[in-house]
Amino acid sequence: MSMSPALTTDHELTAQDIAVSLKPTRHAWSRRVAVDLVALFDAAAIIVGAFLPVAIYANFGGLSVNWILTLQSSIAASVVAFLVLRSWGMYDERSLSDLPEHPGHLLAALLIALFAVIGLGLPFAIKEAHLWVWYAAWASASYTMLLAARGIARVTLKKLTKAGRFDQRVAVYGAGQIARRVHDYLSNDQYGIHFSGVYDDRMGEDRVNPEGLAVAGRLEDLIEASRNEQIDQIIIALPQVAEGRMAAIAAKLQRLPVSVHIVTHIASDLIPNSAAHKVSNLGPVGMLDVKQKALSDWAPIIKRTEDIVFGTLLFLIALPLFPLIAAAIKAETKGPAIFRQRRRGLNKKVIEVYKFRTMSVIENCEDVRQAVENDPRVTRVGRLLRRFSLDELPQVVNVLKGDMSLVGPRPHALNHDDEFGDNLESYANRHQVKPGITGLAQIHGLRGPTDTPEKLEQRLACDMKYISNWSLWLDLSILARTVLVILIGRNAH
Repeated sequence: MSMSPALTTDHELTAQDIAVSLKPTRHAWSRRVAVDLVALFDAAAIIVGAFLPVAIYANFGGLSVNWILTLQSSIAASVVAFLVLRSWGMYDERSLSDLPEHPGHLLAALLIALFAVIGLGLPFAIKEAHLWVWYAAWASASYTMLLAARGIARVTLKKLTKAGRFDQRVAVYGAGQIARRVHDYLSNDQYGIHFSGVYDDRMGEDRVNPEGLAVAGRLEDLIEASRNEQIDQIIIALPQVAEGRMAAIAAKLQRLPVSVHIVTHIASDLIPNSAAHKVSNLGPVGMLDVKQKALSDWAPIIKRTEDIVFGTLLFLIALPLFPLIAAAIKAETKGPAIFRQRRRGLNKKVIEVYKFRTMSVIENCEDVRQAVENDPRVTRVGRLLRRFSLDELPQVVNVLKGDMSLVGPRPHALNHDDEFGDNLESYANRHQVKPGITGLAQIHGLRGPTDTPEKLEQRLACDMKYISNWSLWLDLSILARTVLVILIGRNAH
């Protein structure tokens, strides 16, 4: 990455500081997930605290209890306590390094929760005195565990924050006062956010940054750093007179796997469908959120778990077919049963995708031709494999390795990827997530060759809709509908 000269003052971010800060954030943990885990431990303390006295009554008091009603009461109380604590700022993502304990707040929230569920379900059908004893024991046990859980979480999160586990790297495009304000705000380490530098294409001697911050590089350097997972958020901060330039830059940055923002002094008509965008802030800087990073917080954890669980299940089911298919392929034609083809995955990184060979030729060069109907290169066995998409089964190994996902935009050969990118500028947006064995485009009949601009635009529209609206339910529905598409066999060439 190129570094340009710039004036710096004492204690300012220098080019060397930027180089150190631009470390891959592949293993950075989500602050949202960390806070949600604290909330889950709080809820567990309340639920377990409800069951402890009930268990004592049942085992040592000889009294009959209603476990279902106990569970209902404890879950309802945990929900009420969560809502109260959240309204009091006890789950603030910015406070991970100094997680609030506030024993008074915890006790007050617990008592409010217990008062709210009185009478919801009485776990004892004995005397009323036993009920109040249970509530008192519940409050005592849960409060003790809440204090213990918060104390452990406070120490743990402080260490993790100091170790940089939750670091988010923020870069600013445009040298000037906005960059200075962002840098000054992020100088507070407790937020776990680091200023990754200023980027600007106009870096001549007449454009030396008067704010004393080193310019890390140009727009192409910013794009490269983002694709290498060195940046998590980008703020576009240019003068209001540069409207056209800002709109063009925002369009290029939207294809990156990062969150993109524009300072709110910009007219909202620069961004298409701006009414759908949210307004946020980073300290003193107001921003219009152009896009959010795809699959953030819990999403990558859920999706990877989905890939491992269902991928392993699919692999075990398909495993007996592997030797049979391989033998059939080799019996008809010479050559390997499985071949590898280079394609682009997440962040446009080149990966090797596994497939059962269905053609009499092996194309893995710069001139890979898409299969068409009645393609003479396709063998008899290959035609059957393509008809039921069995040629894609080895890609389950790609999924388990982490190169691909079960559901996502279908990867294309490198030369097709380049061709499609030349024909449609926004095509690169689909590389924000891992490619998939199946996807939204495939279940809508968009299989087969992409030989017209209309087909390419339709596929891209489906891919972007999937990326923007991802959910576990969407993935499961796509997987289920894929089975129907395979049975129909439409456009399977």
